[in-house]
Amino acid sequence: MTSFQQSRRLSPLQTAFGGLGIIGGIWLILAPFVLNYSGAMALDAKTKKLVPVDISAVTVSDIICGILLIGLVGFALLTANNPAMARMRLYASVIVIAVGVYLIAAPYIFDLLKLAEYLALDKPNTNDQLIGILTVVIAGFALQNEFLPNDTRSGVSKIAELRG
Repeated sequence: MTSFQQSRRLSPLQTAFGGLGIIGGIWLILAPFVLNYSGAMALDAKTKKLVPVDISAVTVSDIICGILLIGLVGFALLTANNPAMARMRLYASVIVIAVGVYLIAAPYIFDLLKLAEYLALDKPNTNDQLIGILTVVIAGFALQNEFLPNDTRSGVSKIAELRG
């Protein structure tokens, strides 16, 4: 194997972080259908009965977030060994973290607190928050691994190079 082919390999950490990011994106695309978001129910305050709730906006939001995660993580994996794309990978990592923060906030943005059994694992609010937390944590570790490796001084100088 030539040195060029060896340098094109991803590290095990890059592969693990990337794989988890892509799996998370795929799950976000499938979750509205697997968890049956269209069957969500809320307690009507007047009648005290469960009534269906239209949360199609949450479905669209999850699908868009899933596509963003797959695209950004895929980009980061494909350009992992290209030093010229380091700044773009940094931006992609920060955007992935922002998507995770958005997913954590999504239940409040879409007022999903009204859903019956709010904390049930098959509800969009719990799903979005869990995936959001995992996304922020994993993307944060990936960002740290990429731009602040082992020695903080070398990571700071690497970030300084990206700015310059």
